[in-house]
Amino acid sequence: MKKINQFLEQIPALLASKISIFIYLFLFFYLVVFAVLTMWLPSLKNVQPSANVQLILGNYTNVLSALGASLAAGSGTLIHHSLSTLHKKHDTMHEEMQKTIAELHAKIDRLDQSSQGKD
Repeated sequence: MKKINQFLEQIPALLASKISIFIYLFLFFYLVVFAVLTMWLPSLKNVQPSANVQLILGNYTNVLSALGASLAAGSGTLIHHSLSTLHKKHDTMHEEMQKTIAELHAKIDRLDQSSQGKD
């Protein structure tokens, strides 16, 4: 299970790598821009991507988009959970600090009273 978690933690970094971005740009260019150009320019008909290639690479692009969306949603949930935990810790520490300050004030008041009583 630990290896699976390590692998899953590396996926966002892999998807944001230069190689992945190059692949995404290539797929966009090949599936959209180049395909449109081959429709408009008859001389490029011979190098037009076939329907099978468009289907396979289009599915690849859709899978990556779904994976990216799920990663974004998952990281958003993780960040929200981390912030909630951080807020709870902050509130607990703030309450402890308030109690400590109140105790400190009480001690200072006792010291003031005892020093005034000696004078």
